This record gives sequence, structure tokens and C-alpha cells, in this order.
Amino acid sequence: METFTIALIAHQRTRESRIEQEKLVLALQDRTRLAYVRYRGGVDTQLNALDADRDLFQAELSLAQIRLSELVSVVQVYKALGGGWQ
Repeated sequence: METFTIALIAHQRTRESRIEQEKLVLALQDRTRLAYVRYRGGVDTQLNALDADRDLFQAELSLAQIRLSELVSVVQVYKALGGGWQ
């Protein structure tokens, strides 16, 4: 039962991390959109728009990694419950 509890806690923490990372990605998407609006309007430099792109890309990569960890944690919970495989 201890393995199940550990796996369940790990899954919950990973799920919470995913939710927070999704919020970050949404915020960075807005930042990127606004950076390009400012750039096209002549108010800001292209470098700032590209920096926003880079930050968004990094956050999206982190989100993909967290989603992978979340799926692995689901498998660990399933395995702790008996799994059904050898």
C-alpha cells in the first residue's frame, strides 16, 4: 500500500505542476502576441519579440516534459494497484 500512496502523491504533484505550467504557457502566449503587436506598431524591437518567442518555446518544452511525467506517474499508480502485467 505504501507504493500506491507514493505513486498517488507523485501523480498529484505532477498534475499540479502541469496546471501551473499551462498557466505560464498561456501568459507567455499573451506576452508573445503583445510583443509582436508592439513590434509591428514600431514601438518595440524585433529582439524583444524574439525573446518572447524563445521564452514561450522553453515553457512549451517544459510543459511537454511535465505531461510525459504525468503519464508516467499514471502508469506507476496503475502498477502499484496491481497493474495486470508481468
